[in-house]
Amino acid sequence: MPVSMVGATTEVVSDGQVMFKTDVTRTPAKNPLDPSDAKPGKPTNPTNPTGTATNGTTGPLSLDYASSFTFGEAMISADDAKYYAKPQVFSQDDGKTVDRPNFVQVTDKRGTFEGWTLKVKQEKQFSVKDDDTKELTGAQLKFLNGNVTSTIDQQYAPTGQKEITLVPGSAEVAPLAAAKDQGMGTWIYRFGDEQTMAKSIELAVPGTSPKMAKEYVTELTWTLESTPTNTTPSPKS
Repeated sequence: MPVSMVGATTEVVSDGQVMFKTDVTRTPAKNPLDPSDAKPGKPTNPTNPTGTATNGTTGPLSLDYASSFTFGEAMISADDAKYYAKPQVFSQDDGKTVDRPNFVQVTDKRGTFEGWTLKVKQEKQFSVKDDDTKELTGAQLKFLNGNVTSTIDQQYAPTGQKEITLVPGSAEVAPLAAAKDQGMGTWIYRFGDEQTMAKSIELAVPGTSPKMAKEYVTELTWTLESTPTNTTPSPKS
């Protein structure tokens, strides 16, 4: 009579382990990525209208870059008018330049998944560069077509407002916020895309506002807080 022999099966479980730590070294500000193609490891060279770069912050939670912008030259008019900021200019290695959407870039490498909040404030009304008593009365700065992009899975995306209007000298607003378990890695909050970037930052000037034949300037302060805001911006971009 044939006999079937079945060998005994045994199992052993082995473990794999890795430990990540927050990078607390004071490293230089992270180079901005291309807001139209945010591939890691391919930093770009954005320049502001004066031809210099805006310095970002350092550390495990950093505000890497915020575009400065210009509305160019305009004829003095007694009619209501809207002007649009020129796109962000990038310098390429071959010496040529390309236009991209104006943007803000945030990097979170704390490893805490706690979230964060980006705020912005227009410190004062547009005024003559060498005489801040001469204001562009009633001028209103508006950011349009806001959207969030990254190479990171969009389930971790922070929430960005599609449109924000700033009130000079008033309280700061929070156009971008990462709740708990959101916003890890590098994220770009941009205004428009390659099709709409030329009309995504709007300056509305009343015709009744007296205008000198001089340059007018304003200042925006961007602040990155290490905790999520209590009020989440909406709708999600």
